[in-house]
Amino acid sequence: TEENVRRELCRFEEAAASMFGRHSACAAIGISGSIALRELDGPVAVLTLSGRFWHRRATVLRNAKAWLRRRWPELSDAQVADPDDVLDVIFDDETGEVLEDRRAPDHDGNRGTMEYQGVDPDSRGPFAQAAGGFRAGGSMFS
Repeated sequence: TEENVRRELCRFEEAAASMFGRHSACAAIGISGSIALRELDGPVAVLTLSGRFWHRRATVLRNAKAWLRRRWPELSDAQVADPDDVLDVIFDDETGEVLEDRRAPDHDGNRGTMEYQGVDPDSRGPFAQAAGGFRAGGSMFS
């Protein structure tokens, strides 16, 4: 039912702590994104994305789809109501000018650095883990 999907989307937002603005650490760095059910069209969940995400919107949608399908194998797909919902940046078709940037700010410069280095920032998320001797139990050589 639609209520079950809404409940699972809330659980998904709770579990994916680095993706959504409902978490204080995310909200503090400008992440305001949320996901909602627009309708259930037979075996297809039609979703909407709103706000600003640090992760690519396509990644958020892909993870939501996987989350929902793990709970309901009979769900054939989860898609957005508006294809523009998965665009991170909206450009003017004629000038190429940025009309809307839906990404949360790159608060520490890591996303830009990772993209420059050819690393997918979504594989790590907005909060880097300490490494080596600077984390509990770490070695200077790890």
